Amino acid sequence: MKKLLGTAFALAMLVSASRANADMLKNFKFDGAVEMDATSAQNVLDFNTRTADRIGAAQTRVMLGMDWDLLDDVHSKVSLYKNDQVYGQKDGTSDGSGAQNVNAVESNVFVSQAYFKIDKVFGYLDSTFGRQYYGEVNDLIAAYGPKVNEYGMNVTSIDGARFDWNGENAYATGLYFRPANTVNTIANTGAGVTGLNGQQDVMAIMGGIKGNDNYDAKVSLWNQETHGQQAGGALGKNDNLYIADVKVKGKAAGAYGSVELGYNFGENRTNATVPPQGSARYDGKAILADLGYKADLEGVGAFNPWAEFGFGSGNGTTNAKNHNEDFQTIATDYRPGAIYGRFDKFATAQLGSVVAGNTNAAGNGLTNRKLWGVGVKATPSALNKLTVGAAYWDFNLANLDNDGTLFAAKAAGNRHIGSEIDLIGEWKHSENVSITGTLGDFLPGGLLKNLGGDNPALMAACDVKVKF
Repeated sequence: MKKLLGTAFALAMLVSASRANADMLKNFKFDGAVEMDATSAQNVLDFNTRTADRIGAAQTRVMLGMDWDLLDDVHSKVSLYKNDQVYGQKDGTSDGSGAQNVNAVESNVFVSQAYFKIDKVFGYLDSTFGRQYYGEVNDLIAAYGPKVNEYGMNVTSIDGARFDWNGENAYATGLYFRPANTVNTIANTGAGVTGLNGQQDVMAIMGGIKGNDNYDAKVSLWNQETHGQQAGGALGKNDNLYIADVKVKGKAAGAYGSVELGYNFGENRTNATVPPQGSARYDGKAILADLGYKADLEGVGAFNPWAEFGFGSGNGTTNAKNHNEDFQTIATDYRPGAIYGRFDKFATAQLGSVVAGNTNAAGNGLTNRKLWGVGVKATPSALNKLTVGAAYWDFNLANLDNDGTLFAAKAAGNRHIGSEIDLIGEWKHSENVSITGTLGDFLPGGLLKNLGGDNPALMAACDVKVKF
């Protein structure tokens, strides 16, 4: 498919002098980005200086987007990306000492967006169909697209349909999609229809109000249906996760803040150990709040102190009520902290992944977490392209029971994952060019120390981003 797509674009460009093809590629334009994330770190995996736990990598990601109008009211976009987690290699399994040939480059270029958008269907709905991004960086419930400051520089997409209505003071969105890596295959083996097991359909409806950029209130309802889960060794009923989410944010006189509340409900049928027939009820809860103040001091600079708090319930599916109290999301991108967020559950390397077999130190949004952070940013008047900042974060499990016998036996009742100190400097060369340097020190808490992680994780990183 990649070769077919490339051939089609090449032919279209070659014959674009003709009137018909010029119309087909009307208002054609490019956009994209070139990014490089260099990371040097130690003790991230096991918090132990006595082992060869070292990371030294410069990762690159190149993205190219192409937009054009198919008709006056039909617009199209195709986005390509190439991601080298170690130079010369896609998967980072070798030192990358050899350069890539043309065939290797071609096989490592992927289509992350391919959609068309129709204006004002039924007079009101802007409708987008195909592979696309959704959400924004740091979204708690769902975000698909290029990950920012995540080790591995992952890119995710959705395949589906989006419908947007925008009024003067209100807006609404409807979604139906599957994650872009879902395989749409069904087979009949004679013992019954298979192939849908584990595949997911996601639907959402959301609406909100907005007022002069000073406040915004948004309500959303999500449903993630996971098909044909194997529960108790037999083909079970579908797993149905619902998420209700409310977010309110505002600003006034230099102060700003937001509060987000999430609640899970529905039937959890993915755990075969919980009767009846591996079924439990989703019952997760979460709150995320932040507060800050922006002050401009004439002749000195701008200062921005801030604070943030997050809590997500967690108790697995083993409690007496037969409730799954882990707070669930669709595809969270909430990743606080320079180290904790960079090496989250979905990164190429995950925080604490080999401490006594533990993989639960790495962040997964607010699932079974209680955390808070404080910090300050400053931009001096004499160097208004430079922003420096410092932050302190503290991370805890919400409940030990979620992690079974490993934590219960070895953590000795301690829920403290650790704390982190970060120093960050960003040089905003221009609107489209930035260079960011980060120093981080993650100190293991009592939970990790009881599991054998005694030493801090250290990181120095430099991220360069160029948009065009």
